[in-house]
Order: sequence, then C-alpha cells, then structure tokens
Amino acid sequence: MTTLLPLAYGYLRDDLLGAHDPAADEDKLRTAAASRGYALGTVFREPAPQNGMLPPAFVELVRECRRSDAHTVLTLNGHLSGMCICRMVLVAVLDVRADAAIQEIEP
Repeated sequence: MTTLLPLAYGYLRDDLLGAHDPAADEDKLRTAAASRGYALGTVFREPAPQNGMLPPAFVELVRECRRSDAHTVLTLNGHLSGMCICRMVLVAVLDVRADAAIQEIEP
C-alpha cells in the first residue's frame, strides 16, 4: 500500500528568477517539498509585481489551496517581498482564506 503525501503548492515570482533556467528554481521547490514530506503540486508563477492589488497568480494559489485543502505553500526566500502588497498581508490572506502557511526555502 502506498502512502499519499500531503499536498503543497509552490509560488515563484518571474522577476526574481533572473536569466538562468527557471526550471532549476522549481526543482529546488520540489526537492524541498520531498525533504519535508510533501508532494508538490502546481508551482504558481507570478509576472512582475502589479499595482497595489493582490497579485493574480497569488489569488489563484489561494483559491487552489482552498479547493484542494492544501495547507502548505513553498517559495524561495524573498519571493513574497518587494511587491506593492506587504508580505504580512499576503501571509495573512493565505492563512485566513485558505488555512495555509508559507515555508520559505533558501535559494
């Protein structure tokens, strides 16, 4: 009998990935998920920060966490910072709307 691992999602900002291979950053999230005992689902990719609204890929991430009852989001350190919306607001929205928490991974 195979045990199913709890589901986690990923979140990355394209503007912080630079010119290198973006698949390498997704691989970092997959490796981190496996080492923490999660199965990594979709990695939500955010385009350059928007103007004071909740970032669109982040909104989709929250919806998906609610739909699937996933409670963990993995991201690289710094990918929730430097946007028009404060990091604390994003963390609170994810917590209140989806009962999910962020785990930041060192790049």
